[in-house]
Amino acid sequence: MTHDPSAPPVESDGAARPAPLYAAVERTLETAIESGRLPPGTVLTEGPLARLFGSSRTPVRTAMAELAARGRLERFSGRGFVVPGADAPRRAALTPAMLGLDQGAPEPQPGAAERIAREFEGSVARALPFGLFRVHEQAAADHYDVSRNVIRELLSRLQERGLVQKNPRSHWMIGPLTARDVAHYFAIREKLEPLALTESAPRLPGGALADMLERVIAAQDEPDDLPPPVIEELENDLHVRLLAASPNPHLLRMIRQSQIALAVNRVFAEFVGSRPFGLAMGEHRIVLEFMARGSWSAGADAMAEHMRLSAERTRRRLMAVSVFPQPDLPGYLIREND
Repeated sequence: MTHDPSAPPVESDGAARPAPLYAAVERTLETAIESGRLPPGTVLTEGPLARLFGSSRTPVRTAMAELAARGRLERFSGRGFVVPGADAPRRAALTPAMLGLDQGAPEPQPGAAERIAREFEGSVARALPFGLFRVHEQAAADHYDVSRNVIRELLSRLQERGLVQKNPRSHWMIGPLTARDVAHYFAIREKLEPLALTESAPRLPGGALADMLERVIAAQDEPDDLPPPVIEELENDLHVRLLAASPNPHLLRMIRQSQIALAVNRVFAEFVGSRPFGLAMGEHRIVLEFMARGSWSAGADAMAEHMRLSAERTRRRLMAVSVFPQPDLPGYLIREND
């Protein structure tokens, strides 16, 4: 089902909340297409649009997918999307004027969920290695000055990824993440991620693989100066974006639910910095180089080996993190008796 940009967003309790950021991006792009500021043949890619909108790539990617579903954009065989109706693609540097952002058009603002999603997920990830916690919905809503429906929406997203779960009393629970859990999750990932890789990589535009390889090479040039968000971005390249074009949504869902151990790496990077991730970046590069050359089978084997090595590293990191003092956590995370 496609998004209806004219429908006002209403929560189930009757209180209106801002539309998600992707919907605002979608409306802006559609208006620019209808007005002719983005003429037929114009090629649109995520990076330049994200910079113009001052957003991450995710809402731009979602907005363009919605427009493509409604026939307002077409997937471009080279990279990105193209405005339909021309015999040949037209590559041009996008400007605020082409999007109508210089004519008083309101710049897209993130919805409540998008505004707090990263911080909220970060607090959940930091709690995982330190025991069992309950999420107090109303306290979280008060903390972020949003409705409980927004918190429930975010918790549902995290549940799909295995980061939170409901107990028999319908309380949202986090953790504890144990060494046995890590071993079980990696056993799943070692089998499933190489399979998804062989399905997905041949469907990705060459530019996407080149961008991922460029990022990991840049990371190797400065391995001791990578902030945790950059490490997270590199992990997402290999374990999310590289697999995302698989046509099997059930496979991708099972993989996503088994990637909870990635949270340990995020917490570990916050405590000790990026130096311990040098070996992993080298393994990332090997996988991506095979993929960039079209060596799908070799890349899948390299991914499986990376999973085996990562399992042991993550187990050790979990043990190390467990002896660190518990980080400061927001009051809406209530520690339970393990």
